[in-house]
Amino acid sequence: MVILDNLRFLLLGTFPNGPIGGLALTVLLSLFVGAGAFCYGVMIAALSLSSSRWIAGTTQLVTTLVRSLPSLVFLFWLYFLLPAILNVQFTPLQSAVIALSIYQGSFIGEDLRAGLLAVARGQREAGAATGLSPVQIFLHIRLPQAVRATVPALVNRYINLFLYTSTASVVGVLEFTGTVTLVNNRLLTHPIQIFGFAALVYFVFCYAIASFGRYLEGRWNWAPKITRSQKAV
Repeated sequence: MVILDNLRFLLLGTFPNGPIGGLALTVLLSLFVGAGAFCYGVMIAALSLSSSRWIAGTTQLVTTLVRSLPSLVFLFWLYFLLPAILNVQFTPLQSAVIALSIYQGSFIGEDLRAGLLAVARGQREAGAATGLSPVQIFLHIRLPQAVRATVPALVNRYINLFLYTSTASVVGVLEFTGTVTLVNNRLLTHPIQIFGFAALVYFVFCYAIASFGRYLEGRWNWAPKITRSQKAV
């Protein structure tokens, strides 16, 4: 069977005789990009709600520009432009991580911004009354509730993030889609089986992410609902 004959390459690439690739690299890439995108999204959400109109306006403008570009175009743009601006040579994998983190983080930032706006003002006032600094209020009161409120949207973003890692193959990153394409180009006789296997793998991982999201929704369902009629004590 064509899949079994090439299974090791599809899962690990040329590892251990070369750099890790295949599905293992896709998972690692998703983890790194996921962490980077969340951190970038938190920063974007906080800056877009800044009391300074200049900071908030600039942040929203940059975010809108990034979100208006196709991910592949943004990846190419950053892949060629970033080394020229910083005069630093990045590997294709580093460029992909940076580009996808910024791109996906721009969408996550908008989701978190909506969640932050949903937190009642009274809770911020209560935090200030207890002596918490603005940063502590953001990190310990507003952000946890924003994440909890936007779990469905965040799960959708991370599903897209896992799928969008396949764009890294166009800059030479030998992740899962890259290995699948190489196997198909080498054989040219079993495209249905090869790409069908790829579709099945992506479905399994996306279904697992969606299931974990539903688990979090149920796990955090105990959280009290704050309505506008309620006041901070």
